Parts: sequence; structure tokens; C-alpha cells
Amino acid sequence: WFFCRIATVFCKSLMRKLFAILLSMAALGAGACLGETELVTPPREPVTTFTLEFRPDPEDLATATALGWAVGIPGVAVTVAPEDSANGAPQRLQGSATGTLTLVQLAGGRYVVDAVRWLTVEERARLPLGDDAVGFVARMSLITASATARMPVGLVASRRRGIVISEFKGDAILTVGTPGAYEFSGYLRLFNNANTTVYLDGLIIGSGLAADIDGPNFPCSLYFPYALDPLGIWANWFHQLPGRGTDYPLPPGEAAVVAIDAIDHRPLYPGALDLRQADFEFYGGPGDVDNPNVPNAADVGMRPYPFGHGLVWSVLSNVVWVARPFDLATMHTGLLPAGAVWGRIPASALLEVMAIKTTYPITYPHCSRLVHQNFDRLEVQLLGANRDDYFQAYRRVPLPFTIGGQPTLQHTRTSAWDFMVAPRDPFAKP
Repeated sequence: WFFCRIATVFCKSLMRKLFAILLSMAALGAGACLGETELVTPPREPVTTFTLEFRPDPEDLATATALGWAVGIPGVAVTVAPEDSANGAPQRLQGSATGTLTLVQLAGGRYVVDAVRWLTVEERARLPLGDDAVGFVARMSLITASATARMPVGLVASRRRGIVISEFKGDAILTVGTPGAYEFSGYLRLFNNANTTVYLDGLIIGSGLAADIDGPNFPCSLYFPYALDPLGIWANWFHQLPGRGTDYPLPPGEAAVVAIDAIDHRPLYPGALDLRQADFEFYGGPGDVDNPNVPNAADVGMRPYPFGHGLVWSVLSNVVWVARPFDLATMHTGLLPAGAVWGRIPASALLEVMAIKTTYPITYPHCSRLVHQNFDRLEVQLLGANRDDYFQAYRRVPLPFTIGGQPTLQHTRTSAWDFMVAPRDPFAKP
């Protein structure tokens, strides 16, 4: 009995010790799990089905409301294109009558979504007098890893307006393999996108502040008070077209070319243009080459452009603007950080603004914006880095239909959407 009693006590003691050890191990295990919860939590399944909700941009709500589309734009044509070609070919889809589109089982990755809804003749007739909208447009990036199940897509109105830039070519290039550059066969083409005649007399064309390099000595923040001024575009180089009011009519669907120098540049530089048929040329003063058959746009800026050929746009970033005639003496002026006096072209005078960022390699980061969104929502950035870019121009996107038999161009006040790259052709019809 004695030995059995001892054995029983020993066994109970051993069991208590073993139980304590097991409890300690369990506590340690629980602590380890609580400290590393992601190791045992199942990974989040990425969303592969998304519903896009097409809504009018608040700025264009009145137009959408007149059509009964305030809460959804119906029948939107959508292209979903993968940024990585490994994810397949673009998909072309159609939105619902209530302004939605469900993308089912979309492969993981990055996509560009283009959405357009052009107005029919009947729909345009329902708009209030003076509303020149021709459709709604949007472009957005879709990253499946961070997307939500329902995604609003704001569409902005494309409007006819009047005078628009239909093609732009700045010519200052760095010549690969040889020293030197040629800057003087650039041009811009003005197009009458309206349905009535406009007059080019006295229009002012200029180069605005384009502070795009976030350098240590001149950071973006130094220029933002001017670059992002909602009251106008700051500029110091600009020219004015001649005319007394009705000397230079531009009928609907017609265009006029304004050249840096309206001469045949081909003998001067390989691949340059023959611009002798330009409608106007920028004139830089007595030392500038002058075509007597082409009216001059006089230099009326804050100071002469340094090359002596009138207005020249570089291979780097640019802000191109067109303004109606106004009293230049009334401009607000200021001394910008670079040390020169600039003038502010008032918003009330501006007819057209095109903001351009370069693809030319820059050591420092780009500034986030070149101008206030009142003038351009997003800069276009397609040219500048390659030698072949010299032979390309920015051309405004045409609508896929005519209005009254007239070609009509897209204008959403978003250069990144409104312009594409095409071979230079200053005298081409839209």
C-alpha cells in the first residue's frame, strides 16, 4: 500500500508539472500568433468585378441636367485597355441606360479606361440656347489591386467653342550626334470649330509661364503662385495679329496657320518645312527674316524673344495661349522669381490654352501642374525625347462625325485627352 501511495502521489505531481508546461507553451504560442496576425490571416482576395458609374463632372451638371442625365450618363462607349499587353487586347464595351457598366472577372493589373458619349442631333437640340456641348469624355487609370467594387467616373463635356488650336509644332530640338539646333520652322494652326464666321483680327498669341522642373534652386513651389493663378496666365512673350476688326475672317471649318518664319526652311535644315503659304508669321524686328506676302504678327510682349525671330517654343514644357484683343496697358504685372517682369493675361480674355509637358529626360522631378485647371485640366506629354519627334506634331482629336457637314474637333479643356501625335502637316484639313 505504501509503495502504491507513493507512486500515486508521484504520478499526480508529474501530471501537474506536465500540465503547467503545456499551459506555458500554449501561452507562448498564443502570444506569438497575436504578434504576427498576418501570418495566419488568409490573404485578401483582390476584387475582379467592378461597376463603373458614369456621372457628369460638376462643372457640366447643367448640360447633363438638360438631357435628364444628372444622376447617370447612359450608353457610354468604353474601351478598357491593359497597360501591360500580357493582360490581353483592349475590350470595347457599352454602358447601360442607367449610366453604369460592370466589368466582370478583370485580370489583375493596370488599365486605362476611355469613356465617351457623343450627343445625337436630337440631344443637341434639347440643350439650352448657347450650350455648345457635343458629348461627354473621360479617361482614367484603373489599378485592380486598389480598386473598389463601385467606382464613379466623372465625364466632362466636349464643347465646340470657337477658335481652337488644331495643330501645334514647336521646333527647338537638340540634334542627336551633331552640335546645334534649329528652332524656326514651328507653327500653330487655328481652327474655327464653331458654326459661324469668326475674325482673327487683333488676336494675341503667346507663350505662358511653364515652370516644370522641381530643382533645388527654383522649386515648383516658388512658381506655383503664378503658374496656378486662377485669374489668368502669366507671360512675357506674345505677339498680336494684324487687322482692324473684320479684315481676317475665318469661316466655319476653316483654319489659319501662324508660323515662326513663313519661309521655305528645307534648304536650311534637314527635314524642315516649307511654310511660305502660312497665313501669318511672328515678326521679331528688323533683323528677322520677313516674307512680304504674309502678314506679320507684331511683338507686343514684355520683352523681345531672345532669338530675334519672334515667338519660339522649345522642346521643353510649354503653355500656348490665344487671347482676344484687350488693352495691354491694363495687365497686372509682377517681378517673377527669375527676375524678369511678366504680365498676367486675364482669364476673361483667354480663348484657348494648351499645356504641354516634355518627354525629354530631366534630372529633377516634373512639377505637378503647369497651369490652373480653369485653363487646362491636364497637360499633354507625348513628344520631346526622341529625334523622330522633330517630324511629329500635336494634333487635336477629331470627332467621329461631322456637324452640319463640318468637321468638328474635341475640346474638353484637357490637353492630355484632346491631343494626339501625328506627322507634321500644317496645311492639312481637319
